[in-house]
Amino acid sequence: MKPWAADGGGESMRAREAVVQAPVRQEAELLRRLLDALPYPIFWKGRDLRFLGCNTAFAKIAGRAHPDEVVGLTDYELPWRKEDSDFYRACDRQVLESGEPFPDCEEPVRGSDGRQRWTQTCKVPLRDEQGALFGVLGILVDVTARREAQEQLQVALAAGDAANRMLKAQVAERDAMQRALTVSELRLRTAVRSSAQMCIWAVDAQGIFTFSDGGGLEVLGLRPGQLVGHSVYQLYAEHTETLGHLRRALTGESFTGYSSFSGLNYETRYTPVLDESGTVTGVIGIALDITERTRYREMLEAEVERMRRQLLQVERLATLGTLAAGVGHELRNISTVLNSLRTYFTDCAQRGVPPEQEELEELGWACEHVAMHGRHLMDLGRPGQSKVERMDLRELVSGSLAMLRTAGITKHVKVLSSTPPKPVWVEASRTRLEQVLLNLMSNAADAVEPVRDRLAEVRVHLFEDEAAGFACCRVEDTGIGIPEDKLSCIFEPWFTTKPPGRGTGLGLPVVRTILQECGGELQVESQVGMGSAFTFRLPLVGPHT
Repeated sequence: MKPWAADGGGESMRAREAVVQAPVRQEAELLRRLLDALPYPIFWKGRDLRFLGCNTAFAKIAGRAHPDEVVGLTDYELPWRKEDSDFYRACDRQVLESGEPFPDCEEPVRGSDGRQRWTQTCKVPLRDEQGALFGVLGILVDVTARREAQEQLQVALAAGDAANRMLKAQVAERDAMQRALTVSELRLRTAVRSSAQMCIWAVDAQGIFTFSDGGGLEVLGLRPGQLVGHSVYQLYAEHTETLGHLRRALTGESFTGYSSFSGLNYETRYTPVLDESGTVTGVIGIALDITERTRYREMLEAEVERMRRQLLQVERLATLGTLAAGVGHELRNISTVLNSLRTYFTDCAQRGVPPEQEELEELGWACEHVAMHGRHLMDLGRPGQSKVERMDLRELVSGSLAMLRTAGITKHVKVLSSTPPKPVWVEASRTRLEQVLLNLMSNAADAVEPVRDRLAEVRVHLFEDEAAGFACCRVEDTGIGIPEDKLSCIFEPWFTTKPPGRGTGLGLPVVRTILQECGGELQVESQVGMGSAFTFRLPLVGPHT
């Protein structure tokens, strides 16, 4: 091949690569411009907590001329204080370990100019196309002005309180105190107007506005001072909750109240104003818009409740699967009996003779056992079964032991149980309490399975603590025990000491959650090589009347 031909082919290849890569470079450049155009500092790190990139705003506070100069560095190589760097990295690790966003938090950031700023930081996990975590993304919003405004407000309020006390004690210095109050009012107006989420108002003893100011008034379509001279009872006649708060403050009580206006949620601090004789002459209110905070709290609470219900159902299904395996074996044995009886009844029908009573009884036994196994599995697997009822805990203990025995889970274990001679009444969801017993008992059976040098034994002891008003159930085993350094982790979701494939790591967290919802508690004692004991307590209730 001629040299010029080879060179021409290489140039052609490079040209094609340039054509293919041009859109990628253009998209990357566009993304870079978008990030640099944002006023908020943004960064992203890898799993080793080294910076993978940032925008120009972040590079600026880090004292770097270009975002590329931050790539590959750690927080310790930037102008942060060591204690601040430790905190940032701890938050990053929490996001990487949990796989969940880190809630908005305010944290100090000392830039290259040596000035300390306060930022409201949100950190979220970064995932690749397969969903695997590969880093963390952080967005910083400068809230220094807001914090300074809050601090100025606190200083102003403190100055106002001091002035009020001095007026009561030193009547002769009233003019000087009036000047101090005027200065405090000016400082208060400055602080309040600098915050778009805050407003302050005052009314006299008749409910007439004497003052209204703050950046938060604009959101309500009001101007500073626009409410002065108007009656709160006429303007907000439909807001009975707010009027109730005002009347309460006019009795002389200081408190924090919550209310809604035009779809916005407010947290208001009510402070009565007293004259020298202690008579209430009015009320001062400081209102803070907490709409976003309320929304995020409600979202978080809803997500926590959804996850809690999912954990309960997952563990219930895991328990159901464990029982189903043993019940399947038992049903296979019963099917052998039924097949034998079918052959026998067919032969009797062909010969025209009635079947023997013993064979009929055996058929009834087989049918009853099939129905019993079906009921057990359906009750445990039925979603949303959480009806609270009064029950004798002795029946649940014996029923759970029978279910585990039928499923073959305790076939290799010596099981001892002791219950009081009289009923032990508790009030809870039968299915969920049955789930608690099945989980603790099956865990005990699993714990003694590897034991070879002593008797494999599970003991269930039900008793009443009448002095404390609790029913107590203690499930002990002579198994391998739990190491002391792992005892504090056994109630964490997904943690398990069982071999792979034998446990979900959700059983004990779910058990404790169920008991806490019933007003009970769960305690654990364990010694390596000796065994473990789990004791749960539930409030006693009286029998049916």
